[in-house]
Amino acid sequence: MAGIRQNSQIVKGSALMAFIGEGPVGFATSHSLSLSTNTTEVNTKDHGDYPSVIVQNITWEVTAENLYSDAGEATYMTALVNKTPITIKFAKVNYATDEKGVIGENGHAEWTTADVIAEGEAIVTSYSINAAAGDNATMSVTFTGMGALKTNVDGTSGN
Repeated sequence: MAGIRQNSQIVKGSALMAFIGEGPVGFATSHSLSLSTNTTEVNTKDHGDYPSVIVQNITWEVTAENLYSDAGEATYMTALVNKTPITIKFAKVNYATDEKGVIGENGHAEWTTADVIAEGEAIVTSYSINAAAGDNATMSVTFTGMGALKTNVDGTSGN
């Protein structure tokens, strides 16, 4: 057990974002990072009723749900078609403020990475635009990891 948990330790979803370079995957409504393993069961006479498993490999992906804009979201479609690797970060955000404490240029939010939770090379494996009548256009994109995911959770790192 890690000790007593405090409500102040809870992180709001709006404080975590996916970043390409130093810019966020924009107009986000939801970002997620998922990791999984493929395992092989090991069952011998020594294991009895409880077999063990061996981890074969680790896969990871970042998904993003966003409002579509002319600010560059179509570049993800180009990255998919061209099979272009992208460095992606999943991180806590800083709100960039000016000397008066105003968030971003002209009061608009400007995000920068604060604490990077995970970072790695990925390719775009899924991209879609939804343009429903009478509603904002949306975009969904999935980045599938290529190789090791560098992690930094609670000050520790590994891959």
